[in-house]
Amino acid sequence: MRNILSTLHDLIFVPKCGGCHTRMRNLEDGMCTSCHRLYLDEKDEFCDFCGLSASICTCIPQNMMIGGCIDYRKLIFYRKNPHTAPIHNMFYSVKRSYNLALIDFFADELYKIDKGMLPKDCVVTYAPRLKKSVKKYGYDHGKLLAEKYAKVGEYRFETLIKRKNKYGRSEQKLLNFRQRAANVKDVFSVTDEKAAQGKHIILIDDVVTSGATLGECVSVLYAAGARSVTCRSIAHTYRKNKQKNY
Repeated sequence: MRNILSTLHDLIFVPKCGGCHTRMRNLEDGMCTSCHRLYLDEKDEFCDFCGLSASICTCIPQNMMIGGCIDYRKLIFYRKNPHTAPIHNMFYSVKRSYNLALIDFFADELYKIDKGMLPKDCVVTYAPRLKKSVKKYGYDHGKLLAEKYAKVGEYRFETLIKRKNKYGRSEQKLLNFRQRAANVKDVFSVTDEKAAQGKHIILIDDVVTSGATLGECVSVLYAAGARSVTCRSIAHTYRKNKQKNY
C-alpha cells in the first residue's frame, strides 16, 4: 500500500533531488546522478588521523569512547563548504522533508559496511529525536533509518531508548563541543531493561559531531545489561584536528 501511495504521489508531485532539489521523474536513491557522484567522491575522502576512507575508518570520538563504544563506522566525513552543499541538503532532506528514498538509500549503504560481519541475533535501535522536532516534522528520521537497516539486514528492530520527559534540553547543533556532553547527561533511559539485557545492539544515528548523544545512549544501554553496542551513522562531521575537538 505504501509503495502504491508513493507512486501516486510522485505522479502528481514530481520528486526533487535531496541534494540539489532538481525535479526529476526517476530518483530511486532520492538524488540525481550528479549528487550521487558527489556522494561517492565524499566516500573516498580520507580520515586525517588514520588515513583510511570513512567506511573503513574506525576512529571513535572521545565522548563515545567514554560511553563504552568500541566499534563505530560511518559512510562519509561531513565537511560543510560550498562544494559539499548538496550533501548538507541531503541531511536536511532526511531530517525535515520525509525523503524516504534517501533514507532507504543510506540505510542500504550502512548495511553494506556490516554485511556478514555482525551477529544475526543483533537488535537494531536508534538515538531518539527531540520530541519537539518529532512534533514539528511529523516523524523521527533516526527511527526510519534504523527500521530500514534492520529490514535489509534481517535483524530485529526495537525502540530501546527514550528521552526523559522532565528534561527540556537544547538542540545539540546550537551548542559547542564542551556544552554538548553536559546537554545530554542523564537525558536518555532505556524503555525496557529486559529488552536490552544480554543483547548485541546496533545503534543508528544520522550525523555524529562530538559523539555526545551516541555516547550517552551507549552508556545507558550498557547500564541496562547490553552485551555489546555497535554504533553506525551516515556521517561524521569532519574536523582537521581531532585531538582538540574530541
